[in-house]
Amino acid sequence: MKLGRFGGGTTPAHRRGFALIAILSLIALISAFLIASAMNRSSADLSNEREDRNMTALRQAKAALIAFAADTEGWQKSQGLAIDQPGALPCPDILQDDGTSNCVGAGISSNTSLIGRVPWKTMGTEDLRDASGERLWYALSYNFRKNFGTTVINSDTPGQLSVSGPAAASNIVAIVFAPGPPLPGLGQNRPADITTAAHNDPANYLEGVDTSNATNYTFTSSALPSNSNNDRLLVITQAELMAAVEPVVAARIERDIAPYVQDYYSTWGIYPFAATFSATGVAGKTQLDYKGSAGQTSGLLPLSTDPNDSSWAGWQISSIGVTDLTGGGGGGVGSWNCGTSTTSQIVCTITYGTSTTDRPTIQLQATLNKVASSFLIPVTDSNVSMIDGNGSSSTWSTSVSHSLTTTLQNTGDAVFVATGRLRRGDTTNGQETIRISFSFHPITSNADPQSKWFIVNQWFRQTYYAASPGYILGGGSGCNALPPPPSAPPFCLTVNNLRPSYTTWNDKRAILILTGRSLNGTPRPSTIPANYLENANATGNATLVYENRSGVPTAINDRVVVISP
Repeated sequence: MKLGRFGGGTTPAHRRGFALIAILSLIALISAFLIASAMNRSSADLSNEREDRNMTALRQAKAALIAFAADTEGWQKSQGLAIDQPGALPCPDILQDDGTSNCVGAGISSNTSLIGRVPWKTMGTEDLRDASGERLWYALSYNFRKNFGTTVINSDTPGQLSVSGPAAASNIVAIVFAPGPPLPGLGQNRPADITTAAHNDPANYLEGVDTSNATNYTFTSSALPSNSNNDRLLVITQAELMAAVEPVVAARIERDIAPYVQDYYSTWGIYPFAATFSATGVAGKTQLDYKGSAGQTSGLLPLSTDPNDSSWAGWQISSIGVTDLTGGGGGGVGSWNCGTSTTSQIVCTITYGTSTTDRPTIQLQATLNKVASSFLIPVTDSNVSMIDGNGSSSTWSTSVSHSLTTTLQNTGDAVFVATGRLRRGDTTNGQETIRISFSFHPITSNADPQSKWFIVNQWFRQTYYAASPGYILGGGSGCNALPPPPSAPPFCLTVNNLRPSYTTWNDKRAILILTGRSLNGTPRPSTIPANYLENANATGNATLVYENRSGVPTAINDRVVVISP
């Protein structure tokens, strides 16, 4: 009798069944693991994709904003926008949600920073949105808003925004945001109706925004999106913006300002004396303080038009006089009186006979102070007005031509002489009152189409000026090249690293240098040239050797503009 078949063993069929169950269980476990892994990878991939989409949109917006600020005569000009403010950024789209820049709204003033959507239409980009489909948002430092005449934008204009958190930053001029989906725990309400306040309320889109200081807004960055902050942001620092804007400004100085300085030379045969850093006191002072100092060959452009400084450019009252040149023809001068003249205007009343033959020829002479230290121009007919004894507007006699000359003297002043015949006494009641003013060159004007951008935005604060000692007053109107080869003074200026179109580097008569933003961390304004100029330029006033920016921009950002030759 064989009992083994019914004992503790199993049949082959049973063993096969258990094996199958084990294999199926293992397959199930592996499948679950693979599915879970796939789901985890998919979640990570989706998160990375959202981050990539957000950052791509933010980078596009940042690049477009910087391009807008720098390309004042490209896109902006084509859209009919004012082009007199390099570095200015468009206001956000605050109220309309249509991609158009606007700076209106309750509580907004000239020193209020702004938050709204990216003005994509104004910037000329596509409708930029984040991975959740929301339009990008945009914060703007108030002093970089495009508003010519209200905001002053140059290399020393600071950004007023800041960011705290893992990506902390300061001196920020603008921030672009990908707001992400609403966070229910924060009660964010985003109605579709663009006319509602909630639709345009940044609190319904952005987290970590502190606007308690209307000027210095602060934002909080987060390392990773969370239930309390899912904003992704990208900043534009003042240094980043100016790195793009300053080359454009240097080009505009070469186009608009350098020719005006050369105009002065063409008129007077010299370049003006410079205003020194210390004498000008750039720290906190205005254009009126930019006055040339006798003998000064380097410093700042002498752009002052100060009407209240009697020692500055103007008429030397004691020098005013009238000479009767009538000779043998017609009645002569009875009397003349210039006692009411001021430093800004000559006023001379000339009395003579009232007959048809009374038409004296006179010469009026005066000295115009500080011509070599300022941007004064010769007197023209537009500076002269006449009122006859009847109280009517008058002119010189048309029967004999008159002349106006302004001649520079070795003192740095200029002698003005007006020679002409007065009209017949029977038509003037025997009297003419002559008023003569003077004018400053358009380079000094905040209204001149060519120079107003330079003056209003105070780029003259960062524009260094140097002239060869041979081309200022008393220099002899000539200069010799600095070694090599050896030569004798007066020396020309040498400028190294000029672009290849300049085949000679050591024959420059006058230059301008856009000093750019501060690289040494010293606060500006400053009265010390070394806080503006780098490398050879910091000592160029003594050596007459300068250099154009080349190499690492963090070491030197000075850009030389040659005035002549």
